[in-house]
Amino acid sequence: MSNPTEIPDRYWYRPVVCTTAGLVGNVVLSAGKLLFGILAGSAALVADGFHSLADVLSDVGILLALKASERPPDQNHPYGHHSFETLGAIVVAGFMLLTAILIAKSAVANLIRGEYLHPEWQALIATFASVGIKEVMARYTLLVGRLHNSPALLANGTMHRSDAISSLAAAAGIGGAMLGWEVLDSIGALVISLFILKMGVDLMRENVMALMDTMPDDDLVAEIDTAARAVGCVQEVRSLHVRQRGSWYLADIRIAVHPDHSIESAHDIAHATEDRIRATVAKIAMVFVHVEPGDRDNFQHCDDHPDLISRPPTLTK
Repeated sequence: MSNPTEIPDRYWYRPVVCTTAGLVGNVVLSAGKLLFGILAGSAALVADGFHSLADVLSDVGILLALKASERPPDQNHPYGHHSFETLGAIVVAGFMLLTAILIAKSAVANLIRGEYLHPEWQALIATFASVGIKEVMARYTLLVGRLHNSPALLANGTMHRSDAISSLAAAAGIGGAMLGWEVLDSIGALVISLFILKMGVDLMRENVMALMDTMPDDDLVAEIDTAARAVGCVQEVRSLHVRQRGSWYLADIRIAVHPDHSIESAHDIAHATEDRIRATVAKIAMVFVHVEPGDRDNFQHCDDHPDLISRPPTLTK
């Protein structure tokens, strides 16, 4: 597979390494939040701890998805296994939705019963520490995700950031409860759940749309179109459809060439179009080129592109 985008060949930029580092960090954070939340009497911090615990499970799912997506095409999956990355992102979104529901259920129950905890200062320190750590993890994961165009890593980075913001909401609730407004701790947990729910829904929608073969952004489509039109003897691009498969893209393109081209020359033009697209556009896994007869009166000097066409066609006027 061709990828003209240069990705730094460094150990810490590898998707599996990034996800493993996040897994270790989430194990430590979830254990610390749950412990401090229970000892310091904070419902918001306990809720935040369960959020981090969901991150641990999602990290495991992401690692499995990344490993599966690296498998080469086979007889049953001729287009490869890249969609496992998108499925991994959907798993992350599912964990976010489940976590939001469980946190909201607990917070609402406490509000209805009027049962409020009285958090201590240790809980506040733990939440502020979580904000800093999770924001660093989010930036690192999103950076690697953007470098590799990985929906799984981008989803995981989003979950890290949601955890950082939810920790900030937890800190606000804990601080209010420490000042005498105990109800704010449960309200803080409820705010966390609503925020996680919103991010989970957005993430789910985005990746389900990718599985439904939704066209990517216009810039990528235009880049592919420009690359195809630059090939010698291509009169026009009649249609172009692009779909995402994990961190890669598949392109289906119909081009028009002069009708007097021989089959051999048309075949060369099709291969030249595929090669040009894969050499100049990032993350293109496969290009399917369909050649159609074009305008008979539109003559082009194909001999000007000997590097693109091995056997220049003979045109009849």
